[in-house]
Amino acid sequence: MRRFNFFQYTDLETPQIQLLNNPDVTVRNRGVMEKCSYCVQRISAARITAKRENREIADGEVITACQQVCPTQAIVFGDTAKADSAVSRLKAQPQNYVLLEILNTKPRTSYLARLRNPNLALATEDDAHQGAEG
Repeated sequence: MRRFNFFQYTDLETPQIQLLNNPDVTVRNRGVMEKCSYCVQRISAARITAKRENREIADGEVITACQQVCPTQAIVFGDTAKADSAVSRLKAQPQNYVLLEILNTKPRTSYLARLRNPNLALATEDDAHQGAEG
């Protein structure tokens, strides 16, 4: 998601305030176009930990800030190169879609459509079970 930063959130003058900033997070000034970095600092921390322990990053080890605070657990983050990861299984579902795919932009974020069939006479057996669950 991109958004324009209209506000000056940081105090660039006071040295004590500058010490409060988290060194792992960039602080941008007013007038900058902002974009999600997928919590690159959390990815780096997990990569360093895994490298120290001579292992690969486990599925679900990296949790982005938006994923952490999502009350419905609707956000999933992971390695799409691993076929057995949770995010790869979700991306393999027929309801998976990405925005502007026809333009070949290859976005990293994809979405799952929620299908509901209000007409139970037209529903298949699988649809009827999903309607009862969701």
